Amino acid sequence: MKYLIALLLSVYSLCSFAADVLAPEAFTARYVKALEETYPGISVTISEPLAIAIKYPNGAQMTSYLDNAYIDYKQSPEDIDNVIATYAASLEETRNLDSAEFTLAEVMPVIKDLSYIQQVGDMLKDADPDNGLVYEALNEELFVVYVFDTPTSVRFMTQDDLKDLGVQQTSLRETALNNLQRVLQHVQLQGDPATLCMLVADGMYEASMLLFHSIWNKQQFPVKGEIVVFIPARDVVLVTGSEDTTSLATIQEILFDKQGFAHPISSNGFMLKDDKWVHF
Repeated sequence: MKYLIALLLSVYSLCSFAADVLAPEAFTARYVKALEETYPGISVTISEPLAIAIKYPNGAQMTSYLDNAYIDYKQSPEDIDNVIATYAASLEETRNLDSAEFTLAEVMPVIKDLSYIQQVGDMLKDADPDNGLVYEALNEELFVVYVFDTPTSVRFMTQDDLKDLGVQQTSLRETALNNLQRVLQHVQLQGDPATLCMLVADGMYEASMLLFHSIWNKQQFPVKGEIVVFIPARDVVLVTGSEDTTSLATIQEILFDKQGFAHPISSNGFMLKDDKWVHF
C-alpha cells in the first residue's frame, strides 16, 4: 500500500525496496508455519497481519506481535529464513513475558482506535478483570496505548505492569516520548510539505509522531489553510492543508484503495487545536 502512496505523491525513492518483499499477511503466514514446525504442540491463529494468538498444550495463551521481525525482514529480505528462525527461537522468552521484568526504557507510545481498546480490553477482562490496559484518550476516536518494546517482542502494558514499575500513569507520556525520540533518529518527509507529504520513520511508530506537538507548525508544513493530518495506519501519516482540495482528493483515493492497510487506525483527518487533536 505504501508503494501506491509513494506513486501518488510522485516520490519514487520509496520504491527502492525489492519488488518481491512479502506483504505483512504473507510474512505472518510464513512465520506461523515456522512456529508450528518448531513447536509441534502449539496452536497458532492469525489475529491480524503481524499479530498471532498462541495456545499451548497446557492451556496457556498469549498474543505475539511480529512487528520487529517484519522490520528486520524488510531490511534484509533475502535473509528471511534466518530472521524468522531467530524470532521463532525466542518464543520461549516471549512465552514468559507475563513474568518478565520490564523497564521504563522499554516503554513506547502507540496510537490505536476505539475498536482496539475495546477488543484488547475484553481479552484482558476475560483473563483478569482487575488487570486492564494502560492507555489515555487523545479524543473520542484516538488513544495512546503504552507498550513494552523489547528486542524480541512488543507487548502492551497492563495495570499490573504499571504497579511493578512503581510509576504513576500521568508520568508515562513524557517517558514514552523521550524513548520514542531516541528511537526515531531518521524521520523523513516524502512529498511536498506545502501540498501533500508523508512522514516516513521506522515502519512502526509513524502515527505516534502526533504526540510531538511542536512539529505541527506552518514553518514545517506551509500548507493551504490549517494543517490536516491523516493516520490511516500505524505506519502511514499523510499531511496536507484544509484548503488544498486537490491534495485532499488524493488522500481520499489513498484511503479507500482496495488494497487496504495493515494495522489500520482511522480514515478521518485531524487538526491540532489548543494542544488537542480534533476531527477535520
